[in-house]
Amino acid sequence: MTAFNHLLRHLEQEPGTISNTSLTSLFQFITLATRLKNDIILVEPSLSPTSDPPFVLSPAVTVFLSAGCSISPAEVNDAWSLLKDVIWSGGITVDGMTLKQAAQTYVVLFTLTKGPCIAKYVHLYCQTCRINYHHNYSVFKGEGTYYEHQPDSVQAADHVFIEKSVIELFRTAMDFSWTSATNCAKLYNLCLSHGKQTPADFKVKFELSVEHVWDGYVITSLLEDCERRMNTLIAPHTSEQRDRFTEAMIARNRRIQLYGYEQVRRHYCNRCTSMYEDEQGVVSAVVVDGVTVGHPCCAVYNCHTPLSNNHHHFCHLHSGQNDKCVIIGCDLPIVHGRRTCSTLEHCQVEDTHELRGQSRFQLQERLARARTTIATNMFLTDDPPDEEEYEFNENTRRALPATSSSQDRPGRKKFRAVFGRRRTHNEQLIVAPCGMIIARRTFFGVEGVASVKQFIKEVYAGEDTVKPNHIFFDNNCTLAKVAMGDPFFDNIGLSVDVFHFKCKHSQTDTFCQENCNPEAFPELHSDDGKGWRFNSSFGKYHPIAREMLAHKFNFFCDELILRRNHRTEEKLGKDGHNPRIWPCQQVFE
Repeated sequence: MTAFNHLLRHLEQEPGTISNTSLTSLFQFITLATRLKNDIILVEPSLSPTSDPPFVLSPAVTVFLSAGCSISPAEVNDAWSLLKDVIWSGGITVDGMTLKQAAQTYVVLFTLTKGPCIAKYVHLYCQTCRINYHHNYSVFKGEGTYYEHQPDSVQAADHVFIEKSVIELFRTAMDFSWTSATNCAKLYNLCLSHGKQTPADFKVKFELSVEHVWDGYVITSLLEDCERRMNTLIAPHTSEQRDRFTEAMIARNRRIQLYGYEQVRRHYCNRCTSMYEDEQGVVSAVVVDGVTVGHPCCAVYNCHTPLSNNHHHFCHLHSGQNDKCVIIGCDLPIVHGRRTCSTLEHCQVEDTHELRGQSRFQLQERLARARTTIATNMFLTDDPPDEEEYEFNENTRRALPATSSSQDRPGRKKFRAVFGRRRTHNEQLIVAPCGMIIARRTFFGVEGVASVKQFIKEVYAGEDTVKPNHIFFDNNCTLAKVAMGDPFFDNIGLSVDVFHFKCKHSQTDTFCQENCNPEAFPELHSDDGKGWRFNSSFGKYHPIAREMLAHKFNFFCDELILRRNHRTEEKLGKDGHNPRIWPCQQVFE
């Protein structure tokens, strides 16, 4: 006899069950009890078979079902006696051993539609395997392994869980409106918390913090990256929360630096690649440009070693420089309590620097900033320039900041000093005219032409990449000279885009006119001969990323580019530009 027939026969023999308990409550009881099977068996003895339902329910489950079904505890016991075989039909499928040890704690779940909610968090422990099973991951020997199939929320701290829909809202806000993690947290706490206040006896606040936002962002991005590569995210579970994903972020940064953004180097579409002469000829182009986005770096010029702390001035390899005078060119030891040596001129420079940080100078600078436009102001920071220049007057024995109009005059000495942190110079991007970002590289010193040349060669060095026919770069005049004789650039046109050629390049520069004039490349003309096939036109993320350490900065920039490329490719497809990938063997010469 099936369980359903058994139920019908029992109801026929006990018609009072229907009269005393409505059908709605009956089906509600079956639904809830079925979903609680794992909780019900959890309190049973370890030797109890999981295929058979227990005879009685625990008090906690009884109270829960009573409240959930609007029936009395006695009616819960009667309903369980009647329906336990139906609920348990087929038994509980258990792969391996039953987990019997559980720990419960109260947490806060930050939701998108209901604001912060109190929830109960349960993690299970297998005494035989010694594995702890948490919400998103399992822990064995101090190492956390994230599950392949993730729930709809992410554990961002010991007592903080965030719905993925909330995290995606933050990521989208960062992408499109350049919202910082601080403002994302404020946005949620002010607008999405529904005015809920933390209960007086509850230890976890109903407030998202900057750390929660970033942890949710990083964990979700790493899980998506592992899913794309059919890999598993593994992170140490013995360190602080803020340090658990550092190695995973560094590993992804290295992989992207080595292999690029998936298959984007072989991307082409109708917007960035033009076919002509019955598709026997192909014209493709990319734009190389530097964007003023940077992070703190070692004060030793062009040092690539990352800082251990973003408040440090030198990396661990150059930490000895902290004891030397900050005046460029002076290696004398500093005086106790100062950052310069005992030389009078150097002490005067430091005194002037300190004076500039006081209220009168700060108010003047802030007034100047307040008069700028919002678009300009968003790139300004409170950091002083990497190098400050001062002029020492030997007559007055005072040092003053040098100005652009300052000229070498008798009795005056000029000094350059690095009091603040040095920052990376720019992020160099290679972008296709369709908007797909091909590659990114951090330039620590300057936008040197030799470094740009090396960057281009490394990006298109693999056998599976297809080099563009034309590369637009503001300083292609110099790049063409540096690349002359290099066979890598034999079939690549190094022209300057039309705007820069007409407005910023000298007409008397013969080499530029002959080698970088876009008119010299007929294939760049549009089919009607009146326009150009390609018109070349990131920096708004500077306020978000300017205080990040190198590994987090690179991770954030790469994640932005991956998400942007995904959206761009989708839009190209919807607009009929047919985005696709060149085969590994180039189909044209």
